[in-house]
Amino acid sequence: MSRVLFVTAPERGHYHVLLGPAQHLLAAGHEVAFFAPRDLAVPLAAAGLGAVASFCAPPPSAPQAEQSGPTLAAELADPARHARWIRALLIDGVAAQLDHLQRVLDRFRPQVIVADPMVYAAPIAAARAGIPWIALSASLNPVLPDGLDSKLLATVRSLSGARAELFARFGLAPRFSGCDCLSSVATLVFASEALTGAPPPGVELVGPSRVPGRRGDESALVLPVGDAPVIYASLGSQNWHQPRWIARLIEAVRDRPVRLLIAAGGLAQATESVPANVRVVAYADQRAALAVARVFVTHGGANSVIEGLDAGVPLLVTPFVNDQPHNAWFVERAGVGRVRDPEHVTTAELAAELSALLGEGEERRAAARVRASFQQLDGARTAADRVQSACA
Repeated sequence: MSRVLFVTAPERGHYHVLLGPAQHLLAAGHEVAFFAPRDLAVPLAAAGLGAVASFCAPPPSAPQAEQSGPTLAAELADPARHARWIRALLIDGVAAQLDHLQRVLDRFRPQVIVADPMVYAAPIAAARAGIPWIALSASLNPVLPDGLDSKLLATVRSLSGARAELFARFGLAPRFSGCDCLSSVATLVFASEALTGAPPPGVELVGPSRVPGRRGDESALVLPVGDAPVIYASLGSQNWHQPRWIARLIEAVRDRPVRLLIAAGGLAQATESVPANVRVVAYADQRAALAVARVFVTHGGANSVIEGLDAGVPLLVTPFVNDQPHNAWFVERAGVGRVRDPEHVTTAELAAELSALLGEGEERRAAARVRASFQQLDGARTAADRVQSACA
């Protein structure tokens, strides 16, 4: 059997989509290892991958490496600082990552590399070693339509010269879509045409990356008491420090016949005086929450959007930064939810949007159609099959 090295960013939204393919490959008898800028041994073990080797490079000296909470939120909200953050993430840390990744290749000797296509060290290292690599995107970057623009895409365009120079040093001139480096072997996106439309040449839509076993974040779900419809809200694991937005959302459901569960990261301990129909936690088992939710209020991270639609739940997307506006665009175009600017939406407007989405409107019917398309696909198994083909 073959050895497969997964290369990923260390955030949950990035490595979660790789757990299912890794579990399938292990079950088929392949040897699997992970490489990331931070050691993933603990979450891999929680997902039943305790026997998998977890290699890591020391965190880069990039600004984002040690930031979280209010510091990171301020960084991402300032255009100039955000642009520097993106450059550090995509380009400035690559040289150091390459050194560590090369040592992993020498030690593990994989037959194929499977990578988050935002981690540019992976395709460069694969090319230098003559190893095929497959892109498993944690975003919808590979299917962005021509003409779509955003602050992130403008920043990436401004970095296109530096990015081209980085790859040219190794004799490479790959294709890109947004932040993602596209693989000539296979570039897979965990979505369906019902959400994104037809993919461009060289990109395959494979459906959600569900884990065949456990993911490691399963936990008891405690909701506010009662039997009113459930609204689940989350801002993901990175840019969660949005106290004004959370306060408005809580006020939007005060004294209304709904129950609101908010996964608020480090803000959970700081949230005071919530009404009885609201529960604020640091982290929730998102799949369990979506199984009972009537509406999903989300920042619009790709993983959250896909998981919400895999549960057939209509979305209220309030995009803050990075690729979230792109994902919101897909949500709005597919009719599976509504989009509001988190900086300017009022409490009354939030209440009105939630009221509309709680009903039996077109967004719920559209979400059901996307869910039906997802149920015909198995992104994790398909990804594992493509990897095994590359190993042959």
